[in-house]
Formats: sequence, structure tokens, C-alpha cells
Amino acid sequence: MLTPLTLTAISVLRHISLQETVNFQELECSCKPLGELLGQLESAGLIRVKADHAGDVTPEIYELTRPLFQISLLHVMEATDQHLNCNQPDCEKMYARYHRAAHKLGIINQMTRVYLSEIPLTDL
Repeated sequence: MLTPLTLTAISVLRHISLQETVNFQELECSCKPLGELLGQLESAGLIRVKADHAGDVTPEIYELTRPLFQISLLHVMEATDQHLNCNQPDCEKMYARYHRAAHKLGIINQMTRVYLSEIPLTDL
């Protein structure tokens, strides 16, 4: 249901929140260069370049602008200009992939599918 780029952005934000010194290149999505993704997240105000104690900016080290729990899926989707892939629901796969959010995402998916199915092409 979530695009590969959205999932990559979520992984990047989680790693930044944990202050893991991980090679972000390992998280790179084939659909967009990592530098561009980081730029989008920074432009949206979700991350910023981290400054050290002396106030010097350290390139390639980022921090969240607010706690991770205050960043929603909508924030990430707007920052990356992504969408939902409304697909035929498969409960097992949904819960395996999205854990606690699976129920809410499943409802969104189903509601979106219903609304879209009620819009004839002649209305567009």
C-alpha cells in the first residue's frame, strides 16, 4: 500500500531518530537518489543538518526537527510527494508489513477503493 520511496523515507527518519551512525546508502531506494530524498525531508521541515556543540554544522549528520511520534504518515507522504497504492487487501500481508498501523491503513485502503469505484470516468 505504501510506495517504496515512502517506506525508505520512514526508515531514514527512524534511523535519524535513533541517532544511528548508519550508512544511509544502504537505505537508498532505486526510485530516487538518497541526497534528493534527504533534501525533500529537510525542505518539509522534518529534518535538519545537525550542529555540534560549538555550533558548527556537520554535513551528512541529520536530526529530526521534532520527536518521531509527532511526525505522521501524512507528513512523510506530503514531503516526498507520494501517494497510497490502493490495492486488493490481503490482511496477512498488511499485518506482517505494517504491524500496528495495519488496521488503520486497511480501512483507508478500503474506503479509498470504495470512493474511487463510485467515480465514473464521465465525471472526470
